[in-house]
Amino acid sequence: MRNYRSGNGGHAPGHVRDMFLSAIESFEAWPTNAPEPMVDFEVRFEPRPITLMRACGIVWNCSDILPGSAFDTLINCGLQLKRRTYAAAARAMSEAIKESMTVS
Repeated sequence: MRNYRSGNGGHAPGHVRDMFLSAIESFEAWPTNAPEPMVDFEVRFEPRPITLMRACGIVWNCSDILPGSAFDTLINCGLQLKRRTYAAAARAMSEAIKESMTVS
């Protein structure tokens, strides 16, 4: 498999999908008025901290189906997803993060 390019979309490797699932967990646990959480993203097998917004950007065009539990988590957080894909979750989460940052 060639390297995943977030701009091209399609299927993302497991470590990319796992990173975004961690981002969803961090989003759910994010307390009001706290700084934007960070998650680890592996680059050449080295974990590097990135913001939730950056995590959303990485899967922005990912057409993989989001696991049901992650979808349910986002719905319970009040997000409206148009589809059950990582891309749809990233777009909804990104909007919620932007709103949260402007309110704070």
